[in-house]
Amino acid sequence: MTATTVGGRLRFYRPYLPLFGAILSALLGAGASLAVLPFLVLDDLGGSRFEVGLVIAALAVAAVISRPIAGRIGDRHGYRTVMLAGAGLCVLAGAGYLVAGNVPALVAVRLVHGAGEGAVYTAGAAWLVALAPPERRGRIVGLYGIHMWLGLTVGALLGTVLLRATGGYPAVWVFAALTALVGVALVATRRRPEQPAAVGRAALLPGSAVAPGVALTLAGFGYAGLAAFAALHLDARGVDNGIAAFNAFGFTYVGVRLFVGGLPDRLGPARVALWSAVVEAVGLLLVAVATNLWVAVLGGLVVGAGLSLLFPALALMVINRTDPAHQGAALGAFTSFWDLGLVLGGPLAGLVAGVAGYPAVFWATLAAALVSAAISASPRFAGVPRPAA
Repeated sequence: MTATTVGGRLRFYRPYLPLFGAILSALLGAGASLAVLPFLVLDDLGGSRFEVGLVIAALAVAAVISRPIAGRIGDRHGYRTVMLAGAGLCVLAGAGYLVAGNVPALVAVRLVHGAGEGAVYTAGAAWLVALAPPERRGRIVGLYGIHMWLGLTVGALLGTVLLRATGGYPAVWVFAALTALVGVALVATRRRPEQPAAVGRAALLPGSAVAPGVALTLAGFGYAGLAAFAALHLDARGVDNGIAAFNAFGFTYVGVRLFVGGLPDRLGPARVALWSAVVEAVGLLLVAVATNLWVAVLGGLVVGAGLSLLFPALALMVINRTDPAHQGAALGAFTSFWDLGLVLGGPLAGLVAGVAGYPAVFWATLAAALVSAAISASPRFAGVPRPAA
């Protein structure tokens, strides 16, 4: 690769870097809180395991509700305004953790944090779609998602380190507030993007987001099942360190997006979504039949490779089927389907495991991934023209 090529790529991505940095900064605090809140609830507040689940789930519930609302507001009043407001809510949540002294207060703070995270992600994604050339939108949305995932992962690591290094939670909450404040500053450096005028009011659940969203939810069951039951499934078969199968997921999830993240733009989103779901199903099959760690790790890698491009491919379907003036609302509703898959996937996988055993979790999620593939293979998604601005 020549220096000219590298320079050209850097110039191409420069307008998007503040938005990438903003989602990374906002999600660092979410990751840090996720890592330490269970200990706070159980050890310091004397809460129960149920209350741990309630506190953790509150963020996801708020995000599911806030994403489509934030998208609609962004379409009408500007994505920059909504993204600034969302990052501000994340700052407020960081400060709120400092003073929350009981479980109900923590739930309230988590609801604020989830609303902020949902607004930041949705407004940022729609903003990037407005900025990116049509032939590179899938690539840009995929890179944006990587920064979200890195924020959660790195934030969880740093939150744990801060808790152990300082012996207390205040350092974690100050970290969450300060990183979100960096996100506010990054968004503030950008001018408001040009947006087509919204005519009429978009539905909370736009029709263009429903089928791709259902496909995303079904595929998300596989991730939820892998996260919750991979280690238990392998332990029941006498295989130690089974969590490595889930840890392997992250390597290909990031790597595939980085190196071939432009495939949905080049090959078409429906085709890539179809084969991504099929690849996920193959990975889940490997985990289901694994009798040793190497096969299970390979399965985790394959699941990561499948889900890596599935989200941007399905998101590109939504973008291509939505009036540009209402893409914020559509993307917000679509992203909520991923949260829905995670919220429902864990309990449903638990029910399957309780009735039929751990291997059945992966057979059931494999079937869900194949249904997701069938939705993407529907002829109605083939050759869908992009609406004119």
